[in-house]
Amino acid sequence: MISGNNIKKSFLFLSLLLTALFLLTSVFSGCSINDMKNKLGYLVKTEPEKTVIDFLNALSTKRPETIYDDFLKTEDKNNISREKFINELNVILNDIEDIDIGNTVYLGYEKEFAKVVCEFNVSYVNGEMKEYKKYIYLLEENKSWKIVFDKTFF
Repeated sequence: MISGNNIKKSFLFLSLLLTALFLLTSVFSGCSINDMKNKLGYLVKTEPEKTVIDFLNALSTKRPETIYDDFLKTEDKNNISREKFINELNVILNDIEDIDIGNTVYLGYEKEFAKVVCEFNVSYVNGEMKEYKKYIYLLEENKSWKIVFDKTFF
């Protein structure tokens, strides 16, 4: 007969074994310490900061369709077609090699907008590299954060 105590010990052993396997897999999967720090750091960010990070990652990986679908307010989508937005953003992204995100800090609200300051480096295809510090404004729409492009970039 199996006792409750044996089941608890078996469950604890299995949990420890799975945790150890998970840690070993992540260590030997090619993840660097910085990658692991970034992933852990992402988990403790505010939702507006996560949105900014995801937005910059979409820019860096040249996914204008994701930017249109996930980060554009409905009002802005009503003012520009998806195809035109993607075409115009692709023209800009053609000059960018990579975007390296440094630090993001949630600054709270400014009027009705959430405000995040972000430091990042942009490497251009011509070899030029520039450092930026940008205030990015966000608005919550249908329980997700959207970039307020007109306030942020114009």
